[in-house]
Amino acid sequence: MTNPEIAAVFERIALILDLKGGENPFRIRAYERAAMTIGNLSNDLRSIYEQGGLDALEEVPGIGKDLALKIEEMIKSGKLTYLDEARKGLPSGIFEILEIEGMGPKRTKFVWEKCKVGRIEDLQKLAESGKLTELKGWGEKSVQNILRGIVQRSKVAGRIPLSKAEPLVLELIEALKATGLVKKIEAAGSFRRRRETIGDIDILATSKDSEALMEAFTKLPQVESITAKGPTKSTVFLTAGLDCDLRVVDKDVFGAALLYFTGSKDHNVHIRRIGIQKNLTLNEYGLYKGTAKDKGDLVAAETEEDVYLAIGLPWIPPEIREDRGEIQAAQEGNVPTLLEITDIKGDLHCHSDFSDGTVSMEEMAIAAKEKGLSYIAFADHASPMGMVKGFGKDADRFTDYLKRIEAARKKVKGIEILSATEVDILEDGSLYMADDMLKQLDWVVASVHQHFHQSQEDVTARVIKALQNPYVCTLGHPTARMIGKREGIALDVEAALKEAKKQGKAVELNASFDRLDLNDVYLRRAKELGVMITIGSDAHTPLGFDYRFGINQARRGWLEKDDILNTMPWEEVSKRMKKQ
Repeated sequence: MTNPEIAAVFERIALILDLKGGENPFRIRAYERAAMTIGNLSNDLRSIYEQGGLDALEEVPGIGKDLALKIEEMIKSGKLTYLDEARKGLPSGIFEILEIEGMGPKRTKFVWEKCKVGRIEDLQKLAESGKLTELKGWGEKSVQNILRGIVQRSKVAGRIPLSKAEPLVLELIEALKATGLVKKIEAAGSFRRRRETIGDIDILATSKDSEALMEAFTKLPQVESITAKGPTKSTVFLTAGLDCDLRVVDKDVFGAALLYFTGSKDHNVHIRRIGIQKNLTLNEYGLYKGTAKDKGDLVAAETEEDVYLAIGLPWIPPEIREDRGEIQAAQEGNVPTLLEITDIKGDLHCHSDFSDGTVSMEEMAIAAKEKGLSYIAFADHASPMGMVKGFGKDADRFTDYLKRIEAARKKVKGIEILSATEVDILEDGSLYMADDMLKQLDWVVASVHQHFHQSQEDVTARVIKALQNPYVCTLGHPTARMIGKREGIALDVEAALKEAKKQGKAVELNASFDRLDLNDVYLRRAKELGVMITIGSDAHTPLGFDYRFGINQARRGWLEKDDILNTMPWEEVSKRMKKQ
């Protein structure tokens, strides 16, 4: 099992224990924290276990002996007996209901026990019947939110986040390499273009014995069923819930095939159109002279670079192959030099155990330093939500916060430690923290964490008002979406970006794998408007300083090093923000 799959199991157990009731809340929280830690873990748990056994697993933050034993079982068998036992007596559809926005363990338990609702279809019928609004604690607004959540879930059905797809794809590729039958292998499709969700997996390979490779592929433990099996192409349905195609191609045409199966479809159509104008035909087997009916000699096929060059273009990075102007940019010699992970110099959004982080400021600072960062900003929550602790209007607690930051600065040398907060934008656009406190901080992130279903007019006015506060530095995860779980607020992003530009404020690309907020389209628009972007990890654990998926998103948005504020040294960031 992959890290995301193991994290999902622990998350599921926490939900089941909460749903059944009567469980020690600290035990539930232990599973939740373990799920968060594993989800942010950069190292593969299977590798950790193979190299150091149970002792190595117990060194992972938040993983004690009991959880380490459960991880061991999942790695060895691909399942967990405790999960099967815990969910006995619960209908299978109850877990889908739990994932609907507006439903949680308490409400799910209520409709299950009181209304015999164990499937999404049953929940939808109940909500549409009007009977829910007659029950105590269920208003018209909450019922509409649930119906909205059901629609949102249907939109993402059959797709998984890139963060969950990546370890699965890498695991499949490593398993195929281990057969000794592969010469060259690479994932294509939307995975290679780094889209934020993946509908299926495409893998290309070269092999001297394609039939033996197909036999090995269809017998992998990740395969639930075989859809089609042939000598050069097979399709399987994975236990993770999506299809995977493996194609074996000749090494001499690997580049053409990789270009074709990477897509996007619109990008490929545009490239082929250019070829036709030059009396060239392009398909998955190569670039040929002549028309499709009268193909002549092969011009290029071995590498993508060869094919692009032969058609008159420089190589175009996969992340921007969406036919959104990249081909014109290539023709003009203006393909952007996309952001690299090594460009990130600091992190302006992370948390400690002062609010809802898992460890102390000192531990987080040491982890950031080991990641090669030169500065970090502790943006612990200033929020009315009790679940995140933090601070807000309590002057004594705020003073204590500043003292703890100062203590961390003295203990951890070699990294700039900044005082910051992630302050809630309240329903009317005011901030849950007084200006005389905000002005004492080095950095202020303003974010929406509640009241997600305001009208576009109201929520846009709310965010614009927050951006006009003189002490706000950046707008955190601007649409407040959670990939596959919550659609996000109805923000007029264009208006918010223009206000940010007017006020000299930055806008965040939250690199947390379940947010990736802003999306690629809005990031490119921010670039066009000249709005600076900050890439924040939103790390809550030492393992959370992970920017991979945020960098993917930034690249899809055409962002370069100069578009990102935290590619600069802190001194330059500070000067720039003070000027604005």
